[in-house]
Amino acid sequence: MRKILVTLLLILPMLAAAQVTQVTLWEPLPGKSNEMMATAAKGVEISKKLGVQPGLALDTHGRLHYITSFKDWASWGEFQAKAAANPEMQAFIADYTKNPSATQLESFMLNEPLSGVPGAVYHVFVWQPYSGRSAELFAKANEASRIHAKAGAGIAINMDQLGRMHYVMSFDDWSQWGKFQDNPTSEWATFWASFQENPPGKVIDTYMSSQVP
Repeated sequence: MRKILVTLLLILPMLAAAQVTQVTLWEPLPGKSNEMMATAAKGVEISKKLGVQPGLALDTHGRLHYITSFKDWASWGEFQAKAAANPEMQAFIADYTKNPSATQLESFMLNEPLSGVPGAVYHVFVWQPYSGRSAELFAKANEASRIHAKAGAGIAINMDQLGRMHYVMSFDDWSQWGKFQDNPTSEWATFWASFQENPPGKVIDTYMSSQVP
């Protein structure tokens, strides 16, 4: 297993300009982490021939995030049609279906209503809005992003097709992340105290990560 821990999400450099991002989340079968990565790398090479450059990432739970990004939904649909008609891609899919090295946990789509400048280190928070309060949660996230950006963090906010919000804080390195944690601003303290009085959602997952070079 590679030592580098990476999120999903959604956060490789190429994703900053993407309008549609598809993330497929895989969990390796026991003892098959290296095989899973080799299979994914093969999938990347085939996809590149079809005009798409996927990203691979490992999160802090050892799960693989297979990430493909497109400028719009039409481009996403065009790639799906190419893949379905491509003999090499179909043979690849048939092979890993018969001899799996991982279990697919989920596949979700992200848009990017707000993109930050990605760095090498990420801290990701996945929020589930309470019923009827998605717009409020997103508004609060935008407010928080302005405070965090002034304090030195790169910020990206993504909403997936399940209505979950992915709040991504990025930094140049772990040292910068540490300094950010050690020096919360008074503006953030005021915002957070107000937010906690009546939060429009809750955190359902969080993890820290670094990019695969």
